[in-house]
Amino acid sequence: MTTFSELGLSQPLLDALEHLGYKQPTPIQEETIPLLLQGRDVIGQAQTGTGKTAAFGLPMLEYVDPSDREVQALVLTPTRELCIQVTQALRAYGEQRGIEVVAIFGGAPIREQAARLKNNAQVVVGTVGRVMDMIGRHHLFLDSARYVVLDEADEMLDLGFLEDVEKILGRCPSGRQTALFSATMPPEIRALAEKRMYEPETVKVKAATLTIDTVTQSFIEVSDKEKQDKLAEVVKAENPKQAIIFVRTKIGVDRLARRLGDNGMRVKTLHGDMSQGARDGVMIAFKEGREKLLVATDVAARGLDIRGVSHIVNYDVPNSPDVYVHRIGRTGRAGDKGRAITFITPKQRSDLAAIEEHAGTSIPQWTPGGGEPTPVAVPAASVPVPVEVEAAEPQAAEEAPAKPQREAKDEADGPKPPDAGNAHRREPRRRRHSKPRREDAVGGQAKIFLGAGKKQGFRPADVVGAIVDHSHLDGEDVRNVRVLERFSFLEVPAERAGEVVDKVSGNEVRGVTLRLEVAKR
Repeated sequence: MTTFSELGLSQPLLDALEHLGYKQPTPIQEETIPLLLQGRDVIGQAQTGTGKTAAFGLPMLEYVDPSDREVQALVLTPTRELCIQVTQALRAYGEQRGIEVVAIFGGAPIREQAARLKNNAQVVVGTVGRVMDMIGRHHLFLDSARYVVLDEADEMLDLGFLEDVEKILGRCPSGRQTALFSATMPPEIRALAEKRMYEPETVKVKAATLTIDTVTQSFIEVSDKEKQDKLAEVVKAENPKQAIIFVRTKIGVDRLARRLGDNGMRVKTLHGDMSQGARDGVMIAFKEGREKLLVATDVAARGLDIRGVSHIVNYDVPNSPDVYVHRIGRTGRAGDKGRAITFITPKQRSDLAAIEEHAGTSIPQWTPGGGEPTPVAVPAASVPVPVEVEAAEPQAAEEAPAKPQREAKDEADGPKPPDAGNAHRREPRRRRHSKPRREDAVGGQAKIFLGAGKKQGFRPADVVGAIVDHSHLDGEDVRNVRVLERFSFLEVPAERAGEVVDKVSGNEVRGVTLRLEVAKR
């Protein structure tokens, strides 16, 4: 069994991994880290959840010189959510080496991000549009960025960012080391790799199957009227070290928190209507163990992964079995035992049956403090990767993915300085002409961007249903629905696009508040 120390990582990074609860490398890490440490270019074909952030991030942090205050490494991401998640992970990994990691993404004040770039940023993680914007405003210089990562390149392609990615790579030294990660490899991505990478090694890894065998699962059947009192009884009987109680809606979170407070219990809440500062305060207090009970929505708790959570309570049944698995994966971590308790009403027995079928197990009725761990075979992508909770970012991780609109930028490609330090790596390659991009409105149809995808349990039927339920369109008017990992696309009649965006945005589906925009390229 390979260990992280056998991969050639330095002691500060090994100490950070031990602190974060990493036991052994995943397949993508085991294959990729040695190649990147050797200075090779790498193409990693892997799904979300296979551990690819550590796969490219750990060698990157070995490469960065903490005494050099220039931008030495760049990670490009397609969405704000992924940008924030990668930044959190890299900061956690590199804390002991004293490496400065800065996130830049749309939707946050440019002035604040520019100040961070000026204040000795050594690793920059950014969305494509904001990176272009910062280059154009002369806040970001990539002359010394000799380690570049394209994370989830296929999503960049779907958002129409590939041309900008080319321009950004053109700003980096020709002798850079490049890593490209993508769940799929469409022809455009292969062409990009051929043009911009030097004899890359390809690593293909399927999402492994993990078994959550440290979690005791149970259910409680109770009427809606009695749920709140029953929950108070369960919490007192279980006396959890720390518990996350999942509720479907923001209003439900506040209502339940008040009721538990009336029962003499100290609770904190976490949902999307809270300010960023309030969310950060709650997450830090919970992470440090100063708060015992957290009542949260799925969206607000996304990316929240804290060692020491002893109980997960599904006060509201999850909207899909995948969400159930993701929730209970937050307990029973690092070899600890955990308990997952799900409340159902008599009408929700079919929902419980669907969860049991998906998880390949039988979930018994709850008994106080009883029961044995119930093994559940789940895709690795359903289990969150442990990283430290980061409170400094001005934007929450549950915000909608990056807007497909292009931000204002200076697209001029200036001359590049010679890369004497890495001249042995390669010579600049001749550029090829990019293919023209497809127009978004064809034959009277307009493309709509929806900020939710497979990761939130969405299916094409959910997308169509949301449009039909909340606008005046028929199902036949919704065409070419594509559900990707973190977002979706669909087409509607161009003259109705504005109406669809206005009427559907703000509604909830599968616990996610919908955000729609007309996609502009």
